[in-house]
Amino acid sequence: MSSQSTVAPQIDRSEIQALVSKYGQPLCRRHCIETDAYLRSYRGQADPDRRGEVVFAIRQLNGEILLHTKHRYERPIYRLPTGRIERGESVEKALFREIAEETGQEVQVCRFLGVLDCHFINGSSINSFVSYIFYLQSLSKAFSPTDTDEIAGFRTVPAQELGVVAEELRSLDSFRRCWGYWRSLSHDLVHNALACGRLG
Repeated sequence: MSSQSTVAPQIDRSEIQALVSKYGQPLCRRHCIETDAYLRSYRGQADPDRRGEVVFAIRQLNGEILLHTKHRYERPIYRLPTGRIERGESVEKALFREIAEETGQEVQVCRFLGVLDCHFINGSSINSFVSYIFYLQSLSKAFSPTDTDEIAGFRTVPAQELGVVAEELRSLDSFRRCWGYWRSLSHDLVHNALACGRLG
């Protein structure tokens, strides 16, 4: 019998069904990840300020997927944009708020692509953190993020190259090793959804 205790996320099944009715059935994945010191401090413990995150794969007018990097990274690390879901905030509201903050683009939701339920293991405790992943179409060329203190730059890649981006994240070393593995999972899911023809 396991002596591990689990801190569960606040997943509202009725909210999931409402999203499914509007944007389609997502892929659902669960992953168990042994944390290191950085991931443990970053996501491997209960966070009173958020109940999960949104991940947004925005197809740009050039047909490619938007990636971003942040000022706090020790070198440019380009990945899909993400943002917190605050306590008491709906997934859908958080999605549009975070897209406005991080890109400033007008978008249309195409698909509800996935739900990642990641269990961060720290000795005898497990903290579960949920990522809700969406595929969207940009309706504008320009970027005008309001969170300019955090966003350092953008680039785009063909959707088929998201698997390469995932491998780059998994190859990070030093204190970003576990973080990079965790971040790679959402990129794998979007890439796999493309391979299954779910992106249209």
